[in-house]
Amino acid sequence: MTPDIYYIHRGKIPRYLLCSMENTRVFNPDARIFLLGDASHSTFKRLGVTLIPFDTLPHDDLDFFQASYRHTSGNPEAFERFCFARWFYLHEAVRANGSEIAIHLDSDCLIFDSAEALAQRLLPEKALCYFGPDGNPHLALFRPKGISGMAATLRTLFQTEYYRDWAQMNWREMRRFFCDMAGLDYYVQQNPGAVFDQTEWPDAIVEQTMSVAHGYTLWPGRKKLKRVQWRIENDRLVPYLTRMADGGQVRALALHYKGASKRYMRRFNRVSDFAVAQKVRCFLNNHLPPINRSTVFMKGSNPT
Repeated sequence: MTPDIYYIHRGKIPRYLLCSMENTRVFNPDARIFLLGDASHSTFKRLGVTLIPFDTLPHDDLDFFQASYRHTSGNPEAFERFCFARWFYLHEAVRANGSEIAIHLDSDCLIFDSAEALAQRLLPEKALCYFGPDGNPHLALFRPKGISGMAATLRTLFQTEYYRDWAQMNWREMRRFFCDMAGLDYYVQQNPGAVFDQTEWPDAIVEQTMSVAHGYTLWPGRKKLKRVQWRIENDRLVPYLTRMADGGQVRALALHYKGASKRYMRRFNRVSDFAVAQKVRCFLNNHLPPINRSTVFMKGSNPT
């Protein structure tokens, strides 16, 4: 069965989310793609994206969590609450849709492989979940038991000794914010061996943050961004990153345009495309630095 793909976004639909959705659809023509949110867009019908409004999902566990939440973060409280809430929404949607494997994508993440291939690589048979080191969930995979267990862990997170010990530290000066990634880390501690978190292989990489080198070449200039070399493979633009150490290239299974880097996201692949346009776009992307589309591009942005 093809894994289901989920986005979770609150508020107006920004352009970078539509870029991500279209890229996902190109690589997954038959997958079910869902948006858990509170706003629709005319593009959803063309891309075959199903909107699931937040208020149609059960929220008993989320209400329990929200009542116990303690804000211990330098980020806005509404931001942190929603970051936690998305995992409860995902849990309920996976249960309602009968998803055997759920792929969660942040709105600023692009994938360049099929859902089946990603699941085969990122979710070994014994694993219940996949997300990156330190609980980075911009690309995450879950079996039903995995997302159910994680929601149960988060439900009582602020009543645990783990949180009480953390809250006693001088977190403001240390700039350590208690966020949903801390909750994911606690889930890992409680369920050793359940989470697979590998990000690099000899032939491929799940890219973590486009604005940080992590050993790969960057575009020159003041605003740093990993330099991607694009190739046309099976009528799709596929990204490769170049290692600084030896100049070798590895295929990127995903690119994460975190934070302000969202404004550099483009429609690298389009559902309706033709060869000449692909070749032109490939050439331009390989030779011209990414263009900042200005703050207008960021309108409607949110934590996911």
